[in-house]
Amino acid sequence: ATSTDLVHWKNRPIALYPDSIGLIFSGSAVVDYHNTSGFGKKGRPPLVAIFTQHNQAREKDGKNDTENQSIDYSNDGGNTWTKYQHNPVLINPGISDFRDPKVMWYAPGKKWVMTLATKDRITFYSSRNLKVWTKESEFGEKFGAHGGVWECPDLFPMMASDGRKMWVLIVNINPGGPQGGSATQYFTGSFDGKHFKPNNTDTRWQDQGSDEYAGVTFSNTGNRRIFLGWMSNWQYATVVPTKAWRSAMTIPRELKLTKVGSDYFVSSQPVNELAAIKSKTITLPQI
Repeated sequence: ATSTDLVHWKNRPIALYPDSIGLIFSGSAVVDYHNTSGFGKKGRPPLVAIFTQHNQAREKDGKNDTENQSIDYSNDGGNTWTKYQHNPVLINPGISDFRDPKVMWYAPGKKWVMTLATKDRITFYSSRNLKVWTKESEFGEKFGAHGGVWECPDLFPMMASDGRKMWVLIVNINPGGPQGGSATQYFTGSFDGKHFKPNNTDTRWQDQGSDEYAGVTFSNTGNRRIFLGWMSNWQYATVVPTKAWRSAMTIPRELKLTKVGSDYFVSSQPVNELAAIKSKTITLPQI
């Protein structure tokens, strides 16, 4: 789906279809400005999608290694996509949960960094070309909430309200949220291209409600960090009555890093673009 204002969205045709490798699960997309992948044509950088493929046949056979990471690319702004002929690019090491790659360009190291959800922790991988990946490190086995499996992570730098640069690691979890079921937690800290070192190890929730999950951020919004999630909860997502569709996305929010005392917290507020649909405000009297 595409939008120019984060308010009005246009549904586009299905972009990535399942194949013999598996179903298409969560992932991310990047603009390969330096054409490190070699997929670009006529000097134009390609879009590259990185996603999990889930093999149902192996799952039915009781296998653990059912999820691998694949890539596809587009040379027309995402209208059409071509499958990479050597998928998958990252093979499962033999664990049941190995998914949701969020990829970013790490400029100091001139490489791509993949933040991947791997059971009860995050595993970082790096690549020069989006095709060959090397494991860098793991994080989170003993930190944060562990009431369920870790999913849909995100890693990005932010400038704090006092001018300090810091890294934020988002980790979605199901179950184990503050209201039960699924939710989004986060950590703040430093990242050197290989290791994430937290400066807070307690559990912090990005959202205290029960209807925000799998939230991650866009990679093409300049200095703004815009966060969008799934407006539902796995406690009841599969039993909500439906005819044509079920669930929706949350409103987009801009994340900021705010210093409170000597500590740093990720705050969020609805994006300014929502003012375009703002109507008359009505104040109800207290009863």
